[in-house]
Amino acid sequence: MKTEFEIAFSKKTAPSTMTKCHYHDYYEIYYLLSGERYYYIEDRTYLLKKGCLLFVGKNDIHKTIDASRPEHERIVFYFDDALLRPFHDEYLDTLLFPFRAETKMLALNLHEQSYAENIIFQMSREHVETGQVGKRLFLQSLVVQLLLFAARKMMTVREAPAEHMHRKIVEVLEFCKTHYREPITTSRISADYYISPSHFSRLFKRYTGFSFPEYLNTLRIREAQRLLRETKLKITEIAENVGYLNITHFNRKFKQIAQMSPLEYKNVSRHTKSLKENKTDTR
Repeated sequence: MKTEFEIAFSKKTAPSTMTKCHYHDYYEIYYLLSGERYYYIEDRTYLLKKGCLLFVGKNDIHKTIDASRPEHERIVFYFDDALLRPFHDEYLDTLLFPFRAETKMLALNLHEQSYAENIIFQMSREHVETGQVGKRLFLQSLVVQLLLFAARKMMTVREAPAEHMHRKIVEVLEFCKTHYREPITTSRISADYYISPSHFSRLFKRYTGFSFPEYLNTLRIREAQRLLRETKLKITEIAENVGYLNITHFNRKFKQIAQMSPLEYKNVSRHTKSLKENKTDTR
């Protein structure tokens, strides 16, 4: 690593298992955008799926391995001690908690994925921009935000026992993943699954952490982000493709979830492509 912060994007379609384990004297955070990967760290192997964050500490021996299918897309960024030098004692301990935790992997729900990806894409944009006033300070603040978010969630997960999700909620989640393009309302769900709208809303909030409309919009915007990254479709076409007939409503929801407009997101994705072309990292 030549600087105190670096970020790399990679999309693989062919087998790409690392040829050997390695280690380095800086921190690494690995985020899986799509696909599956096995990741070995010291004495444990993790199966990463879409929306998983993995924290590799300094000098941890590690290696990425193909899962059942080699296709995957990931973001990895690195930073060294210098970036967090202004923080000391308990603040530094909290920020570095994800690297010391017993389990180094953090699986994010849809809402959390949008939050984390927004921070990471801001890192990408700031990293490639030159001559920005306060560039180092802004990058530092983004790294701190992500680390603090991860530390809080890891501490909560560690202390709170897992709870089995209600069967009807599982069914609704599976239905939405394949039918989110359709006009879906709470009334329709309550009728199809024989549950009152008020009871369904309470259950959904309890088991997912957000409202049903918020979840549905997150599904749609996540797909819209993928289409903006991977296709040449017009924004109006993408809006219709993910279930929005009103472009104004689509723009409002996109900015609400992604913290930037569809056009801004499209421009940021161009930076990621240039990063992938310039980086030869084989992970």
